[in-house]
Amino acid sequence: MGDLIRKFAVALILMVGVVGCSDNDNALKITGPEVSQGPGRVYPITQVNFASNDGVQVSALFGVRSGSRDLPVVILLHDLGGDKNDWLSGTGAFVELLEHDYAVLAIDLRGHGNTPLPEDRQVLQLVDLENSFLDVHAALTWLQSQDGVDANRIAVVGSGSGGNVAYVSLGVFPEQIKTGISLSPGLWETSSLAPLVVGDGIKPFDPQSMLYMVGDQDQLQGLEITLSYADFARNLESLTAEPKGLRVFQNSADHGFELLNNVPEALDLLFLWLENNL
Repeated sequence: MGDLIRKFAVALILMVGVVGCSDNDNALKITGPEVSQGPGRVYPITQVNFASNDGVQVSALFGVRSGSRDLPVVILLHDLGGDKNDWLSGTGAFVELLEHDYAVLAIDLRGHGNTPLPEDRQVLQLVDLENSFLDVHAALTWLQSQDGVDANRIAVVGSGSGGNVAYVSLGVFPEQIKTGISLSPGLWETSSLAPLVVGDGIKPFDPQSMLYMVGDQDQLQGLEITLSYADFARNLESLTAEPKGLRVFQNSADHGFELLNNVPEALDLLFLWLENNL
């Protein structure tokens, strides 16, 4: 069941909701191998909060090099059932971005981590996933007041369903987000298998400047049908205006930021895309 939730068991979402959101932010601990003493950079990472237009208090982790000025910013969006800490505990992407002179803001989307649902609801609903772009808007507004960053150079990177939210956010806020990267997007309605969280009904909607990365073996297996994340990414790519890119990694079932961990080319492509488009 855990794997099905990670792989977007939409039937579970629509029938009974997602209950028991992650609360592992309370004691964030980062461990790793001992390193030798010597000169290096300091990257303070702080927990911050800001309000969305519909009253949700969004929790986030903000990292920026000490003494920096006018750094471009990358907003990180986690997968369904995850939280902002995944970008530190599950992958080295957060720190890698800091090392490459980006400021980084990893947010808890509504109903995940330390970000509550609207009206103090306890069950995640489809409408919450559809409205997650409002949490990204709250992040964009907050960044306007932060020292050391260039709020005119903001990118968004999403893992799994966070890749859907990244796509929608680019479509809704093309003037505020310069570019984005979507890692293994995919979310389907139970009976019709229609794609979800793809900006339906939002006007104006103008997604552009997005790189899609996905494994060709990343699939959701059902009793009678197999859903392909590569096909989902191809569909979003076809709806995205230039500049855009799609990379399907052969013989890979890695999902979301696992691509960055296990496919060396994926991390290289991420930084090349940011360098050229941000």
